[in-house]
Amino acid sequence: MTKTQDDHEIEQLLANEEDKLASLRELVDSACEEIMGGHLNRQEATVLAQRVRRQAQEIIPDLMDKFDLIYQSRFERLISQYVDARREAQ
Repeated sequence: MTKTQDDHEIEQLLANEEDKLASLRELVDSACEEIMGGHLNRQEATVLAQRVRRQAQEIIPDLMDKFDLIYQSRFERLISQYVDARREAQ
């Protein structure tokens, strides 16, 4: 069975979506690692999380409700756990 042009277009669309999600994953993971590294204060960590959100909006504009649901609380938890806790321990 040969692939039709529609099949190729669908495969290309799926590949593009996978690339977008991989890019988003790298962006978020990098920001999380930076927050967990302990070198940022609360303001810097918050600005980083906001920057990631703006970049995500360019990558997945139609899925920002899901981004906020998944990642907003993750960033808040990491900031509390690694930035605020470090400041309180000093």
